[in-house]
Amino acid sequence: MDQIELKAHAKINLSLNILPEIGENGYYKVWFINISVSLYDSVKLTRTQGGGILINEPTVENTENIASRSAQLMFDTFKLPGGLSIHVTKRIPSRAGLGGGSTDAAAVMNGIIALYGLSMPIHERVGLAREIGMDVCYCIIGGLCRIEGIGDVVQSLPYDLPGAYILIATPVEKKPSTAWAYSILDKKEIGRQRDKLEMLTDGIKKKDLKCIADNLNNDFEKPVFRYFPKAKILKAHMLRSGALNAALAGSGLSVFGIFENSSAALRSKNELEQSGCTCYITHPVRALNMK
Repeated sequence: MDQIELKAHAKINLSLNILPEIGENGYYKVWFINISVSLYDSVKLTRTQGGGILINEPTVENTENIASRSAQLMFDTFKLPGGLSIHVTKRIPSRAGLGGGSTDAAAVMNGIIALYGLSMPIHERVGLAREIGMDVCYCIIGGLCRIEGIGDVVQSLPYDLPGAYILIATPVEKKPSTAWAYSILDKKEIGRQRDKLEMLTDGIKKKDLKCIADNLNNDFEKPVFRYFPKAKILKAHMLRSGALNAALAGSGLSVFGIFENSSAALRSKNELEQSGCTCYITHPVRALNMK
């Protein structure tokens, strides 16, 4: 096989809890529940005769792109022959809290394993992904997962979510970085929603969409809203439009809302697009079937 194309799905955090303690390598310890959604980038990998890794990634310079770094890590680890061309068709907004870079990097790692016929179980993939970024650890598996540790302990949950329409809206504004979002956290305000995490988990088990929506949580939301009120306005708009609930996506500035009604989700989407936002109506997707 000389070529493979994968879907690199966006992720959202149904529960994003940051504990007020620093773990390994200066990272905060976390409790997350993540899902993959139907919005995706396409990542095409092609083996080449010449050495080196070429990437067309349209939004970031090659030297800064974690998809390129993921490929280089795989080539260095396994001493792979030849070279690799990476073509990314971007749909996921960049630097928006949706894991766009991390999911591309995970797709590159999974794609290289398939393309070169490598034997690498999931726990080894997650361990290697730590060298690229903590969100890549989750994206290697995807689907519905609980994440702990410093983001590197990923447990796939054996449940299907109830049907829902998930509206994602991304404003034109961009936050400085995820590191900046961590820097503005108040330790007195984070890691205090363990009860919501457990009720969310119970709602997932029972396929109770209202319970799931009622117990969304994101510890970044309050501080990020202070600096970027536009994101707070997006949340309020979705709630007025009939969303069961809405929340900041990751470290922002995207916001997602959970709707039972497709027409309400579409109406909200159309209104937010008129205000300049990039919007998608999505649904949850399952994890890849990997051993």
